[in-house]
Amino acid sequence: MTSLEISREIAPLSAYQRVISTDIDVLHDAVEPYAVGHDLQALQPGVPLDGQVNALSVGAINLVWVRYGGGGVIVDTPPTEGHFAMCAPMAPMNVEYRVTKSRDTTGGGHILSHDEPMRMTPPPMMGCLVIATSTGRLADHLAGHLGREHTAPLRFYGSGEPGLVPSSIVERTWRHVCDVLDHATATGGLHPLAERSLEESLLTAILLGLPHTATASLAEPEDRPSHHLAGVIRDWIEAHHHRPIGVTDIAAAAGIGVRQLQAICQDEWGLTPTRLLRGVRLDHARAALLAAPSGPRTISDVAEAAGYVHMSRFAAHYRQRFGETPSQTLSRTTPASSA
Repeated sequence: MTSLEISREIAPLSAYQRVISTDIDVLHDAVEPYAVGHDLQALQPGVPLDGQVNALSVGAINLVWVRYGGGGVIVDTPPTEGHFAMCAPMAPMNVEYRVTKSRDTTGGGHILSHDEPMRMTPPPMMGCLVIATSTGRLADHLAGHLGREHTAPLRFYGSGEPGLVPSSIVERTWRHVCDVLDHATATGGLHPLAERSLEESLLTAILLGLPHTATASLAEPEDRPSHHLAGVIRDWIEAHHHRPIGVTDIAAAAGIGVRQLQAICQDEWGLTPTRLLRGVRLDHARAALLAAPSGPRTISDVAEAAGYVHMSRFAAHYRQRFGETPSQTLSRTTPASSA
């Protein structure tokens, strides 16, 4: 079996193929909406590419597997700033930090720098998986575990620092998620509850297995029991998020006062009731955008169905949570053209 046949056999997310192309620009345009901003140049300009891109979103997490083939490519990335992105190459990959000029060869997950441009040469025939999300979504997941917001900016370290548990948890988790996703197509697709579970398992693995500014906080012992009304509150919000509800409505449905509701939400999720409601609405809106055909009123219809009245507020909240605009999410519902 040739290396190309091996790479196609083990390719993650094979059920979510976006593009097969020899054109470097087509491959770039298929990858970028699911990853982070980057530039491509051919590593061997005279050798044609033979590329493939498989990609989809799981909640607020984007997963994209790309094999460029041929002579390979050089990938230049700017600082990721408010985004998180990790490359998991299927074979050793050379990495260069463009400011410090330090170099590394990685065979596992490599975190893209928040504040420094990078240059990478992914393995041409074996490919690379990219996991990307907003640091805001990771911070929300972190707050849910801590029971409070982590005040310092959430930033991940590229190397040299340990995570809370061995970093292998990240690879084991993404491989499991990809396997579940690939098999889900044979059973008619993924149930929304299963999708949320997969998203949260990836977020948890990233926070536990990779070093970041909140690792020490995660190491603190958890000694608070879950409040008996937490599930009631969350389930009621899920069922009624599309209606014009507010904090007083949530409190009344749970049979408690507003102050007690605020205390429960802070203890359970590290969020105010308003932010909890907002997160539920935005998650439903994102799922709807990813499943919707493009149209002149698609975004406004989705926003209204999720319980938003003001489009400007919806757009601002959406970008803050997911690191992209609603229209950018919607643009990914139409696969790129194959060459």
